[in-house]
Amino acid sequence: MTDIQGKRLLVLGGTSASYDIVRNAKEMGIYTIVTDDCPTEERVAKQIADDTALVSTADIEGLMALAAEKQADGVFCGPSEFNLRNVIALCERSGLPCYTTTEIWDRCANKDVFKSYCRKYGVDCTPEYDITLETGKEELEKIKYPIIIKPVDGCSSAGITVCRCADEVPAALDKAYAASKSKKIIAEKYIENGGEIFSVRYLLRDGDAYPYFMMDTYVADPIHRTSLISGFTHAPSKYAKYYMENMDAAVRRMLKGMGLQNGTAFIQSLPCDGKIYFHEMGYRLSGGMMFKLTEPLVGINDMKLMLRYAVGGEAVTDEELSGLDLTLGGRIGAQLMMPLEVGTIGRIEGVEKIKSHPATVDYIQYYGVGDTVTPKHIGTLGQHFCRATFICDTEEEAVATLEYFRDSIVVYDTEGNRMNRLLFDTSRLSK
Repeated sequence: MTDIQGKRLLVLGGTSASYDIVRNAKEMGIYTIVTDDCPTEERVAKQIADDTALVSTADIEGLMALAAEKQADGVFCGPSEFNLRNVIALCERSGLPCYTTTEIWDRCANKDVFKSYCRKYGVDCTPEYDITLETGKEELEKIKYPIIIKPVDGCSSAGITVCRCADEVPAALDKAYAASKSKKIIAEKYIENGGEIFSVRYLLRDGDAYPYFMMDTYVADPIHRTSLISGFTHAPSKYAKYYMENMDAAVRRMLKGMGLQNGTAFIQSLPCDGKIYFHEMGYRLSGGMMFKLTEPLVGINDMKLMLRYAVGGEAVTDEELSGLDLTLGGRIGAQLMMPLEVGTIGRIEGVEKIKSHPATVDYIQYYGVGDTVTPKHIGTLGQHFCRATFICDTEEEAVATLEYFRDSIVVYDTEGNRMNRLLFDTSRLSK
């Protein structure tokens, strides 16, 4: 990291989403300047930064002046798509390094465009239906249900609904359009696979893509489908062999054809009946901060790699590529998320049991006593109480650790009712 020691990084946004950005950058010897329009005492990332400013992350002219004043060598942000667009715009206007462009970012962020590239390169993707607000009841009744309706440019699981019949479509369309800035939606066949998601992550260097991590994620509520958010993530993936033999080469060609050059990308898909159906991708850091698993398992911290590139360093080194191991050396990496029901938190039990467990590598808690989960949080990442990341040597140890974590934490509302009632069923792992 000696080539970037003392470099100066402007970080957009001072919320918890930027906390790890600042922490990792400082570990690398990078000088950090965090800016947004809120005072330091309200922003955790500002509290650990080397310098702060009160310029809005949406004020591109103000950010350009700030970057010049602070002699910034680069600019970056957390997984916020709003701030990331501003990072790209700022870099394009100021000439600072950026791993992508607005044009390429839009190709990846738009689910409809992404799927068009899948079809072009022969990569399986979920079947779609042509549905709009004007689609009549008669046409809707011809569709084979269930289907899933979501915004083409959505994030954080907002605006997503699974429809079991034609009568549920109008409300789902309204919800998806409300969550879409572009006012465009996509309707797809809902893949009935028990709520399983396969994800693959790639490192990119000068247009070449290298797979480095594959994982299986199980949605929290596959039965009622009101919480189509992650409940548990397990790596390595049981679909890794199929993917490498049947899809990896085409996907590498696709990513190159889309224009991706450097950085990190992840693709989410639905395994079903012996196939894997892609449905969306992200060309950014993920909200799950998977580097907390990949760094101890395969030596890759994609956040540090992207920070390095942001201040003019190398995207991915030969040494980093040589250490990639999709089998993770036989170890198991996992994350357990705990969704809450609506209510105000009155009491929390068991957190220290998880924090002190020898398998724990990270624990993030999003709510505390007095915080409220509202109906608008249900079905989005805002429903999660915590995210516990752990590593085990065997599958049996991983299942036992998962069950211990799951049963240890109990969150009660102010009336004494349990708020984390949606508990992960470990029998799903063997299906």
